[in-house]
Amino acid sequence: MTVLITALPTIAQMAGVNRVLRGVSITSPTGDVSLAAADELGLRRQILERALALLAADVAPATVWEVAP
Repeated sequence: MTVLITALPTIAQMAGVNRVLRGVSITSPTGDVSLAAADELGLRRQILERALALLAADVAPATVWEVAP
């Protein structure tokens, strides 16, 4: 099982990915370089924790999940 973190969830759905987590931006799906370092670290942790939670969850096919639960 995998979770795809992407800013282009429509393409992931077309490819048949079951666990899609919407990322922040195309150039940096797992962070936001405009934030202060401490804030970006918190955002990265939040994204990673959400992705790990999706690995353990039963999900409907082709569902796109947001970072905030």
